[in-house]
Amino acid sequence: MTVIRIDPQQLQAEGLINADMTRLLEARALTESRFGLFVNLSLIMGALAVAAGAIALVPDATTGLLLALLAIAAAELTRRFAPDASLKVLSAGLALMGVLGLAGWIGWQYEDAPDTTLPALLITLLLGAGAVWFRSAFLMVLSVLAFGAVFGTGTGYWHACYGLFVEQPIMTIAVFGALAAGLYALRSRISETWKHLAGIAARTAFFLVNFAFWVGSLWGDDLGPDYRYAEGNDWEAWRAATTHVPEAVFSIGWPVLLVAIMARSRNGGFLSVTATVFLAIHAYTQYFETFGAHPWTLLVGGIVLVGLAVGAAKLMQQPKQA
Repeated sequence: MTVIRIDPQQLQAEGLINADMTRLLEARALTESRFGLFVNLSLIMGALAVAAGAIALVPDATTGLLLALLAIAAAELTRRFAPDASLKVLSAGLALMGVLGLAGWIGWQYEDAPDTTLPALLITLLLGAGAVWFRSAFLMVLSVLAFGAVFGTGTGYWHACYGLFVEQPIMTIAVFGALAAGLYALRSRISETWKHLAGIAARTAFFLVNFAFWVGSLWGDDLGPDYRYAEGNDWEAWRAATTHVPEAVFSIGWPVLLVAIMARSRNGGFLSVTATVFLAIHAYTQYFETFGAHPWTLLVGGIVLVGLAVGAAKLMQQPKQA
């Protein structure tokens, strides 16, 4: 919703509206948002403090589960009965606390499980249900990312470093490519209420497709049993029984896909811009992976980059597609 500010008294003084319209506008004016935001944020911080204190006093999974359920119940009550959506921020904050708390509880229960497929699926379904119920774009993004964990796709953080891992690039590309295409096709057939969430999920899936291509372009993919589950972790035996898809398949297929998306999507739209960004990332990665940072390669790379920039500028000047 777009919010604009007007001065009805000034408009009446200029003769643009009459006194009746002035009274009507003043009666329908929104309440001051800054004070309401302060109240909402204060309540959220208070709820977080209470939750942290309760968990510190009784540090076990049951406490976290009860607090998560209470947060979801409070979010639903606030969403339904708060007047004029005055506590909308509080409701969204409580929903995030509750759903993420339940996801954390599931992860806690399966902490020592040898296979993470089941907890990843449960967390995906939970986050997806929370996203649909509370109309939360953030939870929808997390739901798609959690689904990626089923195929060994995710991120990791350690001191001053952040990593991305994709254990099955081909599987990830196939699953999330189909998901993104299906959701984009579905957007034109559903109501406006759900179009935003479907678009968010499709865009997140498209990101995961590109991440899988990125990893595959560097290391390829191995089709066969995961090395972690190979008998005795015998590297030679595992490699002999595994079909390796070379890096070139991804290095060539990725730009072909991106250029096709750029050609078919609207100039300046999400798909066009994102495809351009990942095309640049791919070129940058392959440049240093193949040639290294030597003077002559920098010279050639700079000339090629200028040429690509000129070509892209001419392309963007063409009439936009519908």
